[in-house]
Amino acid sequence: MKKIFTVLVAGLMMSAQMMAVSTKDVCGQFDGELWLDWDSYGSKSVYLLPGATSNTLTFVLPDFMFGAGKLGNIVLPNITMDENGTLSLEETSLYLDSIKLRASITMLNNYEYESNTYNSVVSATKAQVTLQISEPNTLPMPIIVVFDGKAVRDNNYALPNGGFEGAWTNKEPQGWHSFGTAAGDFANFVKGNTMQFVQSNQVRPGSEGTQSALLSSKVVFGIPANGNCTNGQINAGSMTADDARGNYNFSDPTNAGFNTPFNGRPDSIVFWAKYVPADKNPSNEVNKARLNTVITTDARYQDPEGETDYSAVKLGQATINYAATSNMGWQRLSVPFEYTDNAGKPAYILTTFSTNQTPGGGSSASQKLDSVYIDDVELVYNKNLRYFVIDGQLNAFYNGIVSLEGTYCDDCAKYNTVAIGKSVQTFIGFDAIHKCIQVYVIADDFAQTGDYRLYRVEFEDSVTDDLDPLNQSIQNVNDTNNRFEKVLIDGQLIIRCGEVWYNINGARIR
Repeated sequence: MKKIFTVLVAGLMMSAQMMAVSTKDVCGQFDGELWLDWDSYGSKSVYLLPGATSNTLTFVLPDFMFGAGKLGNIVLPNITMDENGTLSLEETSLYLDSIKLRASITMLNNYEYESNTYNSVVSATKAQVTLQISEPNTLPMPIIVVFDGKAVRDNNYALPNGGFEGAWTNKEPQGWHSFGTAAGDFANFVKGNTMQFVQSNQVRPGSEGTQSALLSSKVVFGIPANGNCTNGQINAGSMTADDARGNYNFSDPTNAGFNTPFNGRPDSIVFWAKYVPADKNPSNEVNKARLNTVITTDARYQDPEGETDYSAVKLGQATINYAATSNMGWQRLSVPFEYTDNAGKPAYILTTFSTNQTPGGGSSASQKLDSVYIDDVELVYNKNLRYFVIDGQLNAFYNGIVSLEGTYCDDCAKYNTVAIGKSVQTFIGFDAIHKCIQVYVIADDFAQTGDYRLYRVEFEDSVTDDLDPLNQSIQNVNDTNNRFEKVLIDGQLIIRCGEVWYNINGARIR
């Protein structure tokens, strides 16, 4: 039979002279071309996840096909990486879920093919990873595959400077703006309102920072002007406070420095607020401050929208009008995003904080101001599993573990998961050695945070099907197709296929 080779390549060859590489540097998604037996397989994505220790990685190749057979997710935990980015992996077992077979995987270095050398080395931008897959029951010779890709390093999954920390340039913190940098016909009239958005040393309980932002209203000609800050830009174009044709906050792709590029689909936005209305009356329905944040495509957007139809631009929105606490203290607010049916790609996010839900609302007394302290604004990406599903039966996790009666992977095609999270991806990895299932849960912001969640499915009955050599008695055993035999030689269980020998992990030894 023709020898089949498979090589998994995710990146850049690195020289010994390059700077030391940490696992944090290289974790993320890699996109590129996959080759099988040196023929094009097509475009694929692979993931490098943080491993159990500081010098280890977990490799994920989702939904791998071999011929007409679905092999499922190839998940390899505990890949070791040295300071030069060189990868190594002790021989490990892998479950091929659709054909119910255990394979042995070995990571290769210096693999030669047609005068080319392929290494297992990774960097922050590219990598090479060369794997050999052996399965004595169906593959008399090892398989080797080639994936050549580049790292996806989009880090636009968070709001800038959510704690309003650092130096305030021109009386504005990095990433946020107010009246001092307003645009519009009346910009010069409002640019002196810099005291409506100032730095404060009052921080929310438990904060690791030292600063927050303080918004205050201002009375102009007897009409309240709301305190207002945004990661876009304020347009001051009308003397009428609620005139959305002239007064709004906006994000425009051409407006460099006043927009926030964004790639994610978060589940919620969380922030801390200390709202103090001028009349100190939390039950007054007029006294409600406001947050509004909108995820958009690569197009202009404004808040409020006025009479313009932005349905082709909006992807998701989180809005809350909130009252003060009874003691005018800090409160943590979590606001879920609601997503439209728009299938566009996220490109920008526009966020606005205001001292009142209504433009020109709030106190009208010249000596009394509405105030809102804002701190630690954060976008949250859920990456949780609610249930592990077997034939429609829901099984709940407790402390990240599901314990089940039955046999490990007797029919892996029936396994599924129910996840919580708008952007979450789940990968099931089968651990044939420990006879458990590991479920990896990754959300959009993994590229930025490197954070994911791992769940474990354990089986009370560890007995596996007859194809598992570890479950065989030490004697000559032939399978139903007489394609291989198992024999005890010098105290070792050997699997023989003709003149080819394998050990009990499926690695060829002769």
